[in-house]
Amino acid sequence: MVSRKEAKKKSLLRILALIIAVVIVVVASVLMQNWWNNRPGPQPSEVSITASVGEEEMEIFPYLACVPGTECPEGDIPALEVGPDESLHLEIPEPIHQLEWALLRIYDDPAANDQVLHGSYDATTAEIPGSVDPLTEDSAERPQLVLVEVSAVMVGLDENGEEAPFSVVWSISAQGEPGANPGN
Repeated sequence: MVSRKEAKKKSLLRILALIIAVVIVVVASVLMQNWWNNRPGPQPSEVSITASVGEEEMEIFPYLACVPGTECPEGDIPALEVGPDESLHLEIPEPIHQLEWALLRIYDDPAANDQVLHGSYDATTAEIPGSVDPLTEDSAERPQLVLVEVSAVMVGLDENGEEAPFSVVWSISAQGEPGANPGN
């Protein structure tokens, strides 16, 4: 038979073990949350957008990604042919859509060009028509999509390994040969 003293001792040991377990869980949760919030994100030059027209799909990496005020080497502008009756579909990943970002649509008629600004978590996709209605009644031709640009300011590591803002632009040519650079 267990004496009262031994029963009390066992109860106190169980309570102490429970308190220790709760403290360990709380400390582990706080450490995990701190690590999760401070883990490094992808470098701006590594973030890609998925562009598709019908069944054709490609991954688009930044055309420009640099700290403002520094010389910024231009990359290639990939091409994805978009017919007048087709639409270019863009998937915007979280490292971009969690920020403010802009979508610039350039057509062969400058009057049809358009820019849309998106706030944080406003949109995760964009649908850009291959052609739009003419803006003047005397124009019989529909303006055709030439170029699409997505731009954002992201935080990345500069050449010194310190956090810095980066201006980042993803460009997609809607006409021409893949890898062609219509800006040059």
